Amino acid sequence: MWIKRLNIVKVTKAVAQRPSVLLTGIRQVGKSSLLKELFPEYEYVTLDRVAMAEEAENSPIKFLDRFDKNVIIDEVQYAPSLFRELKVRIDENRDVKGKWLLTGSQQFALMQNISESLAGRVRILTLGTLNSKELNDSGLLKNRRDMLWRGGFPELWASNLDADDFYEDYFQTYIERDLRQLLNVTNLADFRRFLSLLALRVGQLVNYTEISKEVGVSLNTIKSWVNTLEISGVISLLPPYYNNLGKRLIKSPKLYFSDTGLVSYLLNITSLNSLERSSYLGNIWENYVLAEYLKDGLQVGKDLFFYRDHNGVEIDFIVEVKGNILLVEAKSSERVNEKKLNFKKVVPLFKKEVIPVLACGVVEDSVIAMKNYMMYNPLYGITINDVLDK
Repeated sequence: MWIKRLNIVKVTKAVAQRPSVLLTGIRQVGKSSLLKELFPEYEYVTLDRVAMAEEAENSPIKFLDRFDKNVIIDEVQYAPSLFRELKVRIDENRDVKGKWLLTGSQQFALMQNISESLAGRVRILTLGTLNSKELNDSGLLKNRRDMLWRGGFPELWASNLDADDFYEDYFQTYIERDLRQLLNVTNLADFRRFLSLLALRVGQLVNYTEISKEVGVSLNTIKSWVNTLEISGVISLLPPYYNNLGKRLIKSPKLYFSDTGLVSYLLNITSLNSLERSSYLGNIWENYVLAEYLKDGLQVGKDLFFYRDHNGVEIDFIVEVKGNILLVEAKSSERVNEKKLNFKKVVPLFKKEVIPVLACGVVEDSVIAMKNYMMYNPLYGITINDVLDK
């Protein structure tokens, strides 16, 4: 079953305007499926096949000569030599739009080669897992809260797969294979323990020293592993709000995964019932809210931050969009005690008007204007723009 993606307009527009388009994102988010669905007339080749990747890397001219028509080249990071030859061919035919469609996982080498060889010649777009609107529109949901623990990988929903089996295969095939090779990990047990410890710390400040001690590897190794997971799009590090608010603020970033299904798997949450009984429900809800913002195109460090001072006063997310500042608290319950919200403590610190927002489990499917804040449930596909339009 094909689940319609909201990126269709953005992708087709980019293909019509640029010689090349690179669609990035972690494994299995549907990059190649989206391009093949939108452009069925294109030739398709994947560099996941070792022999094909070796030819593309060692003989890029010969490899590209085979394509008379427009082409989709999947997992292009496996042949970095291609980028220089692509640059030559694009420069020879700058008026030809959309001939070279590329996909690749977000790895440092991939983005470095793109920036060095194809700067100004390629449009880079990021595809995440399915967001709540896409899943709501798919008609596959029996309970919206299933999105929290099952996550948003398209194949999982389209084929109605068992979530535990899917994520076990995912980790064995992609996380452990790709990242172990990239990081030269020699002890799989250490790496598994590292990933589980990150899941336990979702929504918390990153403490490299503490993780290093618990995993039993060096501090520099932990920093390298975290950095690679971030570059590869598996996790996001949310920085603190850095504007001068007249307070001593925490400087460490907070940790989140790109998809809550990955977190749930690492925490052994295998059903909605186990999620609702889990002490990590609030952390997973908070992660889900951030993931939705990222899928909407917001960026950590540019549009997204958090606030926490040395007295422990915290706002989960500060969102800067369209000239507005929104203070967002993420609470999984339907009814939230207003005394547990920190809006009144933080709003006065800003010199301009801000919009307090509560992202919670309320059953209404629209944005609700409360006395002191706006309220909505992200599981209904409501976005920050919907909040601003209220």
